[in-house]
Amino acid sequence: MSETTSPTSGADKDKEKEKHLLALKVMRLSRPSLSVSASTVDAPLTGTLSAAAAAAESATSTSALLSLPPSFGAIFLGESFDALLVVVNEDLNKTIQKPAIRAELQTQTQRFTLADTVSNLNDSPNTTALQPLAPSKSHQFLISHEIKELGIHILVCTVSYSSPINGELKSFRKFFKFNVLNPLSVKTKVNSLADGRVFLEAQVQNVSGMPMYLEKMHFEANELFVSSDMSLEFQEHPTAPKSSVFSDTAVLSDKDSRQYLYTLHPKTRNDPITKQTPQLGKLDIQWRTTLGQQGRLQTSQLSRKITPSEPIRVELVSLKGPVIAERPFRATCRLSNYLGNDLDASIVFVKGKMSSVLLVGDSERKVGVVAGEGGFVDFEVDFFPLLSGVQKVTGMKVVDGKSGVGYDIDVLCEVVVQ
Repeated sequence: MSETTSPTSGADKDKEKEKHLLALKVMRLSRPSLSVSASTVDAPLTGTLSAAAAAAESATSTSALLSLPPSFGAIFLGESFDALLVVVNEDLNKTIQKPAIRAELQTQTQRFTLADTVSNLNDSPNTTALQPLAPSKSHQFLISHEIKELGIHILVCTVSYSSPINGELKSFRKFFKFNVLNPLSVKTKVNSLADGRVFLEAQVQNVSGMPMYLEKMHFEANELFVSSDMSLEFQEHPTAPKSSVFSDTAVLSDKDSRQYLYTLHPKTRNDPITKQTPQLGKLDIQWRTTLGQQGRLQTSQLSRKITPSEPIRVELVSLKGPVIAERPFRATCRLSNYLGNDLDASIVFVKGKMSSVLLVGDSERKVGVVAGEGGFVDFEVDFFPLLSGVQKVTGMKVVDGKSGVGYDIDVLCEVVVQ
């Protein structure tokens, strides 16, 4: 475990130089890593081994490949930081009264208390007074914290006790600094369709420096959407892990990437609010290293850029029956108001701007008041198609009865005329 120092005053420096009767030992609890030495790789094999000797040699070689991590080792975002704190009475003759310890983890933005036996004087429900420490005896504490922030972390441990000579309160403090790295790089690409559907492509790259097993890849959609994992439809083998478009294995080597594709459907069809929502949802990723170290990483809200919409929008909602040439058909339309104020709307049809689809009925009709900032009103219009084929419905205009301002709708929709 690497220990660091922090700026201290003159009095604090004197305390640090003072010989204390208690000692603090800190060890991070983590799995060992594989170690390759020159002797295990380069040494030539000579002679023959009996079966028993070969088995013993194999066990010895396996043990030689395991090594304890240097200091804290690599700590990744999403892992659980676990450590063992040991307070030891190094005096061989004296029993130490009122031993206490406080362990705090400081990040760039927050501070977390992981262990605290100092606050028991205030009747804190989360603390327990420690028993006196006999010579060469110790108290041990397990601390655990899920790492949710990148950057420098500092474990601050404060140990206090009562001097056996005069009862004076003694204390000392140690600092242990480590850096939290990101094991995965996530890049996204978004395509939004006119009907409100959204295609979200996520590229996940392993940047941890070691192989990684992806146990879970789940997209938690915004409450306005229902999502489906398109990656599952690309699997070539039905029994393969459902993990990626381009691979049937969940093992991700260092610097390798996987692609994931999700489709988001609005819960409410033709919902104008959904079309203007930038936030799409979060990716929830669970992973393990090759030696079983587990971690979980949840991204921040994945978002998209929203192009400013027209202040007034008219779109087709539905058609009643088939559209046949020289036969009238009825269309249900929706008028949406994105202005900051209500709209006293009327629909006006300009015959000179209409082409092969004409209006049936009056050229001007009252729609009513449409609330601002996303309000909408549905209305029906009858049309008469002159020609078969794909035809544009044009010539519509929205007029505000209060201000007299008009908004041209160049093309309402395109219809297939039989």
